[in-house]
Amino acid sequence: MAAVRGPVRVVRVAMIEGQAVLDAGVADEAVAVLRGGGLVVYPTDTLYAVGADPRNPEAMRRLFAAKQRPAGLPVSVAVPDLAAAKALAEIPPRAEVLCDGWLPGPVTLLFRPAAGAPASILSPEGKIAVRVPRHPIALMLAKRFGPITATSANLHGKPAPVECRQAQEQLGDAVDLYVDAGPCPLGRESTVVDLAGPSPRIVREGAVSAERLGLAPRSR
Repeated sequence: MAAVRGPVRVVRVAMIEGQAVLDAGVADEAVAVLRGGGLVVYPTDTLYAVGADPRNPEAMRRLFAAKQRPAGLPVSVAVPDLAAAKALAEIPPRAEVLCDGWLPGPVTLLFRPAAGAPASILSPEGKIAVRVPRHPIALMLAKRFGPITATSANLHGKPAPVECRQAQEQLGDAVDLYVDAGPCPLGRESTVVDLAGPSPRIVREGAVSAERLGLAPRSR
């Protein structure tokens, strides 16, 4: 049963020395929207993202419609820590060492999915993309609700938003709640690393360089 939608809401959150001054009612509202199958735009360390419940088919349908994203393209999920990631992904011991050094941070990691991982977020190759963003609001939502989608809050093929207003201009009233915490700290897409194979492989170099991760750059 689809949730009854109300008017679009925009809430503004102050950031002081990297910490969010967040009213408890805002947090409750965001979680309630997600539980009801709604969409929440929220800030991460890299860009603004659209959060939806990856286990709710109607929420995922709305997410793809809002972004005008072609069906079948995978989306990443945000989790609060490595332990939560293990509920969705098969993380071998060799990869855990890398994760401990990289997470939380501006990286998206590809793994083989664990049993029960939502099929709606898997890539055509059968991989799952996991993020642990270094942003208090993203982490709060993932802790209080559980895994949420972390795809950028833009129309497919359009520029990804660094500020909430840019997400609003593109997605409009297709989203139920916008959480505006000012510009995202890094303002670039995350770096994607494939850890599903025998050795780490850069898929997309973004906010953090391959050199800083101790990996070879992506081959052209």
